[in-house]
Amino acid sequence: MNMTELTTIVSLLIALSIASERLVEIVKGFTPWLDQQQSDPKKEGQRRAVLQLLAVGAGIGTAFLAGPMIPKEVYDATTPLGTVALGLLASGGSGFWNSVLTYVTKVKDVKKLEADAKHSEAEEKRAAAGPYLVHADLNLSDEQVTSNECYDVEDK
Repeated sequence: MNMTELTTIVSLLIALSIASERLVEIVKGFTPWLDQQQSDPKKEGQRRAVLQLLAVGAGIGTAFLAGPMIPKEVYDATTPLGTVALGLLASGGSGFWNSVLTYVTKVKDVKKLEADAKHSEAEEKRAAAGPYLVHADLNLSDEQVTSNECYDVEDK
């Protein structure tokens, strides 16, 4: 898997996470008990558990609905297990996936800088060689090499 595919997958998960978070927020808006923090620790634990289950359900539902829009190279919507897995990943929250995308992007940037540095180094070697490109690994010793077919190396 290359960095572009990885970035695409993480971006997809961020989009699904944002959509499922919006769905959870809408449901919370219609249910005051879910929207307000509880003073009783037991009720607060129950509220948080329901919110987590709601987030998982919203993630799976969002992945199912978005399945036909997702490129086949990234995700095959025909497998129910894949939809559930994608929904579970999306339910992790967009903040988490945004952090992952930031890390992936930084790794991609570092690899590009390394490639640019190697390219610059090669350009400097070529410039130092002058108008005649000399390959450092080419060892011709004392043998004369020519492309002229008429030239007889043995006849010096």
